Amino acid sequence: MTAEDVYKSLPITLQHLACSIEGWRLSSRRYDHEFRGINKTLNRRAESSLTEGEKLKNTRLRAHVQAALHSPFWEERFEQYGVNVSVERLEEELKKLPILTKKEVQDQVENIQSPAIKKDNLLSSHTSGTTGSGLVFYETSAAEKERWAVWWRYRGWHDITQDMWCGYFGGRSVVPLTQSGPPFWRLNYPGRQILFSGYHLSPQTSADYLTALDEYSPPWLHGYPSLLSLLAGYLLERGKPLRKSPSIVTTGAENLLPQQKDLMENAFGCPVRQHYGQAESVANISECPRGHLHVDEDFSLIEFVPLIDQPDVYRIVGTNWSNPAFPLLRYDTGDLARLPAERPTCRIAGRVVESIDGRKEDYVVLPSGARLGRLDHIFKDLTQIREAQIYQPDHETIIFRIVKREGYTHTDERRLLGEAQKRLGREVVIKVDYVSCLERSKTGKLRFVVSKI
Repeated sequence: MTAEDVYKSLPITLQHLACSIEGWRLSSRRYDHEFRGINKTLNRRAESSLTEGEKLKNTRLRAHVQAALHSPFWEERFEQYGVNVSVERLEEELKKLPILTKKEVQDQVENIQSPAIKKDNLLSSHTSGTTGSGLVFYETSAAEKERWAVWWRYRGWHDITQDMWCGYFGGRSVVPLTQSGPPFWRLNYPGRQILFSGYHLSPQTSADYLTALDEYSPPWLHGYPSLLSLLAGYLLERGKPLRKSPSIVTTGAENLLPQQKDLMENAFGCPVRQHYGQAESVANISECPRGHLHVDEDFSLIEFVPLIDQPDVYRIVGTNWSNPAFPLLRYDTGDLARLPAERPTCRIAGRVVESIDGRKEDYVVLPSGARLGRLDHIFKDLTQIREAQIYQPDHETIIFRIVKREGYTHTDERRLLGEAQKRLGREVVIKVDYVSCLERSKTGKLRFVVSKI
């Protein structure tokens, strides 16, 4: 019997205790005196000058490349592409390397791993993503703490503190799928978390979730935007706001769509801010209180590489200089961004991103070969749609999978088809498929576009 099986067999009271024990273990590991030192340093760096930032970047990059020389994979690749790690302009020199794909990393995990650091001193980390391509790798304790410190720096910008209770809506399977009645949440007391199940949220159970939010009144909600916007829709349908509105909603792990943000701000009555990052620690982008998406220049080296067929859209490519145990140089995150024409005025130094556009897989492909993204605008004013997903089985067909709200009519369908045709033209056949719910990944994430091309 696995630990998960044992957990599922426990009475609910003991499941609360198990979540709290795990919360205590993780908090003790992540948030010690070393974390507090890193966090203090990061907060100082946020407003550093460009000159100081460049000096830090060069120092960290050089140290990281030296660490990468212990890796058989990088030793061979540097030689293969003629990379001279001693040159003064090291950042430019590294551009001789081809962009590293996730598949390459999956195939070469053992060779990328640095033998200079004993595994006994490392932590096992993993990432899944919405495409299901998992990756398990090792990182140093300091790397984990730095990643959490940069995330807490962002939270600190929004007056979120570590002693603040959070209503968490993510992909953790804390409530057994066989459970049919409330509570659809578990409590992590040391971590100050109410862990809500994303797998049980439905029209039939939404009242239980909203009652719990009324009872606990967490000042901060965090999680996947697809789950939080679904919850926001149920709240608006209830017709009565929460007993005490949260002061902030933060999102991560999925792309935050404009209509999701509008829906949540309308329902919860507070700002909604997004954060972009990943377990590999190759790129981090944080939204400030003024709504600007800032590249965390002191955390990793990010390149924005334009797509050949869409030069105004950029691939997010990064180098994880915080983790010498598993060096990743010029690693393709698979995510896309747009850059502003002009940098907005803000006290935080460094580059700014206009929007994070999800993954390359979030684009549909027309018969002409043209790629179209940002199709979320189709649903902007269609308020009678609870959830939507775009499915492309072939070049000639696009299917909109729709979860209807009560009150959805043929007029809404005509508007949906009209908005879709405006953007997709008449090259493809557009169909609508009405479903009771949308399928999520094993980690609870929802892909906006599912393509078989």
